[in-house]
Order: sequence, then C-alpha cells, then structure tokens
Amino acid sequence: MSISAKVLTASLLFWAIANASVSAQPLAAPAEQNGIRYVTGGIGEDEVKAFHSVASKYNVRITLVAKSGHYLSDVNVRISAGRRSLLSVRTAGPFLFVQLPAGQYEVFARDRHVTETRKIVVPARGGIDVRFSWVDPDRHDVMQICTGCRAR
Repeated sequence: MSISAKVLTASLLFWAIANASVSAQPLAAPAEQNGIRYVTGGIGEDEVKAFHSVASKYNVRITLVAKSGHYLSDVNVRISAGRRSLLSVRTAGPFLFVQLPAGQYEVFARDRHVTETRKIVVPARGGIDVRFSWVDPDRHDVMQICTGCRAR
C-alpha cells in the first residue's frame, strides 16, 4: 500500500471515529434538588431516543412544545407541593423527567413571559405525562396594525 493510501485510510478512520463519538450523545446524568431526582434535555435525535429509553424510571414526564409543534428549550419550570417549592429548573431541552413521591403537586412552566400551570396527581405506581404548549413564542404579543394585512 502506498504512503498516500495509508494516509487516506488513516484519515478516514480518524474521521469515522470522531464523528461516531460526536453523534452518540449519552443522556445527561440525573441531577437532584431538595431530594428530587430529575433529568432535562432532549435536543437531537440521539438524546430523544435516550430520553425515551429512561422514561419508565421517572414518574413525571414533562414535554414542552410550541402549539406549532416545535419543541422548546430554556423553559423555567417549578414544581410545588402546597406553598413549598420542591424543584426549580431551567430546561436544557423539551423534556423534563422527574421522580416525585406520590401526591398532589402544581407545575408552573414559564416560556418567555407566559406562564402555564398544571395541577397533577402523581400515583403510587406508574407515572404521568404532562404536556405544556404555548402559542409560537416568536409571535406572542405581536401587534398587527392594519386589518387587511396577512399574519406572517
């Protein structure tokens, strides 16, 4: 094999290994706040698959989307039991999976300046899926001056 063929082969092998490690994004390690274990993320196809694979380990699975169907990230989420705040986190993707004791909670999710609230009951066994959706955040509070104008 000539030197240029060896260099080309080595370069292709290096490129394949580098790209394989970049595309295989593992799920972030669970974090804990006030004794509540959670994980957030879900950006990219690999992370979405990783979240689906661990969903059963969490009894509250929150998904954050725009009404247009696009996933949202950087949403401030707070979970309270009565007046006590248990978890306050800014999401790193459209998913926030939480492990809570059975009971009643209130979940507040704020995207930009719009807060949505859900009252949830976490069962002793199994889990619940909670979905928050907002009007397209890029269009919220956009005022249209003329009545004959088309919405963009």
